[in-house]
Amino acid sequence: MERRTMNQVPLFSSAGELANMVITSNLIDVALAKIPELQRGQAALPRSVQPIVYHPTPNRTIVVFAPSPDSTQYPLPEGGDLVPYPDFYFLYTKECTSVSINRAALNLFESLKNHLSGLKTELIARDGQLIITGHSLGGSVASLFTLYLLDSMNKKSKCRPICITFGSPLIGDFGLQHSQWNSFFLHVVSNKDPVPGLFLPSSHSQTTAYKPFGTYLLCSELGCACFDDPDLILKLLTVISSSEVAGGLLQVVDYGEILRNLKERAICKGPRLAGERFADPFSDGIVMELETIGIDRTKLLQHNIDIRRIEADARSLAKKTKAFDAKKLNDIKKYMALLEWYKKKSKDAKKGYYDCFKNGEFKRDIRIGEFMGHLNAYWEDMVAQADRKPQKEGASFRTSWLFAGTTYRRMVEPLDIAVFYKGGGRDYINSERSQHYKLLEQWYEEPAKPPTREELDSKKQKVSVLLTEDSCFWAHVEEAILSCKSLTNANSTTELRESSWNNLVKFGEYVMEQIENYAVSPEIFLKDSCFMTWWGEYKAYKASPSNPCSLQFIKFIDFMKTGRYGVYGGSEVP
Repeated sequence: MERRTMNQVPLFSSAGELANMVITSNLIDVALAKIPELQRGQAALPRSVQPIVYHPTPNRTIVVFAPSPDSTQYPLPEGGDLVPYPDFYFLYTKECTSVSINRAALNLFESLKNHLSGLKTELIARDGQLIITGHSLGGSVASLFTLYLLDSMNKKSKCRPICITFGSPLIGDFGLQHSQWNSFFLHVVSNKDPVPGLFLPSSHSQTTAYKPFGTYLLCSELGCACFDDPDLILKLLTVISSSEVAGGLLQVVDYGEILRNLKERAICKGPRLAGERFADPFSDGIVMELETIGIDRTKLLQHNIDIRRIEADARSLAKKTKAFDAKKLNDIKKYMALLEWYKKKSKDAKKGYYDCFKNGEFKRDIRIGEFMGHLNAYWEDMVAQADRKPQKEGASFRTSWLFAGTTYRRMVEPLDIAVFYKGGGRDYINSERSQHYKLLEQWYEEPAKPPTREELDSKKQKVSVLLTEDSCFWAHVEEAILSCKSLTNANSTTELRESSWNNLVKFGEYVMEQIENYAVSPEIFLKDSCFMTWWGEYKAYKASPSNPCSLQFIKFIDFMKTGRYGVYGGSEVP
């Protein structure tokens, strides 16, 4: 039997199995348990939705947004208008600088804001499991409150909310889809309930500004399936919402009864076996899952939805997810390990890895160029993703892998610099430097204050194994070499010589600062390095006593002339 590789698409679509796992857990039971009871008591209350907090166990808190019976039948009487909501600025990205919310849901949320503000403070301080739930219009407010709550939490918060809604209308536009908090939302929708797609056009050929976010558990009396592809969810909700609404009233769906039946079915039936019914398990598995939630090919055709497009998108997503997380991450670790090996081999040969790569004397230098290409592609994509994320999430996301990104930048950018100057380039920093390097450096946000004596002593002890902190150090060296050439070129103008000398003074000041902070690797002082090549050219140049220079520059020249670089960092430089 042929073995499947890591990158192959799974044999069977897992939407149904995931749904059964959710159904048979007690999470949905807990979320739904209080809603019917609270709804019955809501008729006399002034508001159409009322938040109720209860604690079934010491380590579990449930917030129920219970709608009145009237709001269940007429969930959003003000219609489907979307209005910008600047309070959700934390979801803004460079590509999407606004978030719009359904006017009626937003008005109701705002009317509860004073009460919810105090509730937010109380919930953030609690430990244990937090479930926020609601039915119909109550689910809309529950979703808005969960976003409001998540924005106030940090990674160290003890209690992270899960929002579970039942038969709730779509509440917002594309701006909600960017959030990595999507995984905190589960929306349960029956195929008999047109409310979730209330503001969608009746035909798929028409467009809508409403967009789903989070995971959707779609169910019918036959079974259930989970979906998180927003485009597919939108299509399926369009089909479901086309149900007739008699007399202007929406059919009240008993989610408790539906879920009880599905739980019994899932437990009795057990897991489905891939291939037990179909020749192409993945393709036909999707068809079966759609049939399970009450949507067959005929209904898809009526709404001009191409099942082949759904299958192709599902395959693409499954393959991309499968390949990226496991194999690609392992490859990146392997390439970084090979660069570490290359750096050590270069040092053993009494050359820095920057100069070895630039000279390209060995086959391994070519191979390192290939690894560098893979690493650059990976990190360019990672940085682009982080840069597109909402402000707060982007900061959290960047923090989680910034150490790895900084190591990559310090290791790989010098190799890009070597390629640039070997090809005759000038002014790398201003003319060629990739945006992803700039952003990685910007996000690193090294402290501006000078390091303490203890920090300097620690760096001094480890400097022989550290990477040069400024990943553009070699660009400064290459520019200094070019400035030396301009000074010694008989054809250089007076203005060019003055400019070149000023550049050298700034360079000397910069290098001395790096040395004093133990921010450069001792490899820069290896005999055949570009830096020592520059030093040799500078020494050959007879600087005029009248040339302006700073005390820091004089200090640097003295450091080099007296040979103190030979024991930089407390160990002898070969």
